[in-house]
This record gives sequence, C-alpha cells and structure tokens, in this order.
Amino acid sequence: LEHHSYRSFQGLTCLMQISTRTQDFIVDTLELRNELHLLNEVFTNPLIVKVLHGADMDIGWLQRDLGLYIVNMFDTGQAARVLNLARNSLAHLLEVYCNVQADKQYQLADWRIRPLPEELLKYAREDTHYLLYIYDKMRNELIERGNEQNNLLHSVLDKSTRVCSHVYKK
Repeated sequence: LEHHSYRSFQGLTCLMQISTRTQDFIVDTLELRNELHLLNEVFTNPLIVKVLHGADMDIGWLQRDLGLYIVNMFDTGQAARVLNLARNSLAHLLEVYCNVQADKQYQLADWRIRPLPEELLKYAREDTHYLLYIYDKMRNELIERGNEQNNLLHSVLDKSTRVCSHVYKK
C-alpha cells in the first residue's frame, strides 16, 4: 500500500499494489474505494497465501480505509527478523535475493496526485513485483535452517497471523 499522512491526523490509503506470479496490478484506492470490498473474497481465503512486507501498518489501513481483512499472510519483514538478516527492509531483501537496488526516494511522495507520474507508478510496481520470488527464497531458507517440525517457518507464520489478527481502532 501507499499511504499519505502528511498534515493529516489519520492519513489515507491512496494506492494498492498487487502482484501475482504473472502480473502486477496498480489499484487506485481513491477511485475504486467503494468497489474494493470485493477483494475480501481473495484476501480472507485461507487457501491463498498473501505475501506482504512489514504489514503492521498495512493491516490497519486496509481495515480503516477499505474494509479489507487478510487471512493467511506471510510477512517477509517477519521472516527477515527470524532469519536474523542484517536489515529487515524491503530494499535490503531486494538487494539480497534479487540483486535489485531499490530507489526509495518516492517512499514519502504525495500518493494522492492524479494522474500518477510514470516514476511513481514504476516505484509502486517494484514494491511488489519481486515479493513472491523473495517469499519462495525465504520460505525455503526457513525450512532449510529449521528442524523437522519446520519451527522457523511456523514461527514466521505465527507472527504473521498475529499481525493479521489486529483490529483497527481509532
């Protein structure tokens, strides 16, 4: 998600990035706000793993602004902590697992502007484009480093479930 909170008490979710194994989608949550409840069918389906990075704030924003909930999430930020990586940032994971140098200069951009400039769209797309590949690599690493009960993988899944179980309160 891209969120705008400058000079705002609560802020506003302005953009959602969704990547599958074959496609990247940029969703204008300002324009489609009243339609996004339809995503709950997939987002709450326990048979589909949703991969997010550092989802602590995203979970609250999804609930508050869009009425969306997540079930069965793998948080790559939680995985980075369990794997004791040098840093837990998405930029670090992109570098380690994908050899990609993330340009984070637009992280605090004004995501409310429309139409979004091409450089913001490129930045937004890159945020999720590699995430499923990173998930595969991290999941395998957790299994390899863990014991027969997949204790490290279960630890990440438990931590991710705790993040998902938070309910937004104003």
